[in-house]
Amino acid sequence: MRKTAVILAGLVTLSFGVFLFFNSSSDEDSPPPKPAPSPAEVVQKVDNDEQPESAMEYDLSLTQDEFDQLSQEEQDKMLEEFALDFWEKELGLSETDTEEERLSLEIFNRPYMQTLTEREMFQLSPEDREKAMAEVMENCAQVRDYVHKVIAEAESFMAEKDYANAEAHFVHSLETGRELSVNKEGLIITRLVGITCEKLALNGLVRKPRK
Repeated sequence: MRKTAVILAGLVTLSFGVFLFFNSSSDEDSPPPKPAPSPAEVVQKVDNDEQPESAMEYDLSLTQDEFDQLSQEEQDKMLEEFALDFWEKELGLSETDTEEERLSLEIFNRPYMQTLTEREMFQLSPEDREKAMAEVMENCAQVRDYVHKVIAEAESFMAEKDYANAEAHFVHSLETGRELSVNKEGLIITRLVGITCEKLALNGLVRKPRK
């Protein structure tokens, strides 16, 4: 029994030696395995990868069911971040850019309603923005009231069948409106007031004279 155990042990040792011999020979012919990337290499690869082009791509891994399971506060925060990112890219501005590139209200001529654009209003400081908007709203109200008075005078001339004077008043109101709405990059409130004035004038111009 003891002799059999010695023989078996010798066979196992011999087999193991043959196995190591052939494996070591094979390893010399094949290239060594590549080492795992270091943490620094991993970070560099992530930095060099192309970044998502839109805020929607930031959460591609989030399914609709997973989104629905978030709290209302988390959903609101995610949507708010998406909206902010979208408008920053649409306007070509970021919060940092806005802070660094503040415009001074002093560089604009009055009335601000005709010299300021939506983009420039966004670039003003909060204090200047509030000041400018207050003046713009006041000027818009004044122009609107003025055009209403001119239209009323035109209506009076129409009633008296003085069509030449009526037309002149309507055309004046139309041109006043066009001055406010012509700038496609202008303030939205200014353009809306201008379009309203144009509409009032055009309605008067196309109305048939009373017999």
